[in-house]
Amino acid sequence: MPLKKKVKQLINYPWSSLPGYLSKRKKQPFIDYAMVLGEYGGDTDKARREYKKTLLAEIGQGGEIKERVIGQSILGGEEFVAWVKENFIEGAKDRERPSVKEIHQYCSRNDILQAIKRETGKEIEAIRAEKGELRQIVMDVLYREGGFKGPEIGRMFGLDYGSVSQERKRLREKLRKDRGLRALMSRIEGRLSTSEI
Repeated sequence: MPLKKKVKQLINYPWSSLPGYLSKRKKQPFIDYAMVLGEYGGDTDKARREYKKTLLAEIGQGGEIKERVIGQSILGGEEFVAWVKENFIEGAKDRERPSVKEIHQYCSRNDILQAIKRETGKEIEAIRAEKGELRQIVMDVLYREGGFKGPEIGRMFGLDYGSVSQERKRLREKLRKDRGLRALMSRIEGRLSTSEI
C-alpha cells in the first residue's frame, strides 16, 4: 500500500487520536498528547512536525501497521492484568507461543542493568547519582531494549518523562558525533543480544 494511502487510512480511522498529534486544531480535550509529544520536545508545532517525520519514516520502512503492533500493553484492571500475566506471559513454557514470544522480545530491567554493569563496572545507584552520558545510555536502552515508557524510566531516576525525553534526545545528538560513545552503546546492545546475561 502506498505511503500516502497508509497515512490517510490512519488519519481517517474513526477512533484515531493521530489528527491531534499532527495538528493543534484537531486536538481532543479528553486525550493527553503530552506523553507522546514529550519525546519530541513537548506540545508544540515543532514537536508535531518531528513526530510526523518519524511516523512517515516508520511507515515507509515497509510492512503493514497491524503487523508491527506488539502486545506490550495489557489494558484492564489490576486483577485482569495479573490474570493475563500469570496465565499467558510468565513462565518458560509460554515462550513457545508466538504472541508471547513478541512480548518477551524485550529485555528485563535486570538484564539491561547487568549488561551495563559488565561493560562499565558501574551499579545503577552510581549511575543515578551522576549526570551525563552513561545515565542517558541507561535511559535509552531501557526505552528501546526494555520497552519501558518515559514515565517509568523517569520514576527510576527521579525525573519527569519530559526530562527523560530530553536526555535521550541529547544522547542521540552525541551519538552522531562521538564514535567512542557509539562503540560503547554497541557493546552494551551486543551483550543484550547474546546469552551472556
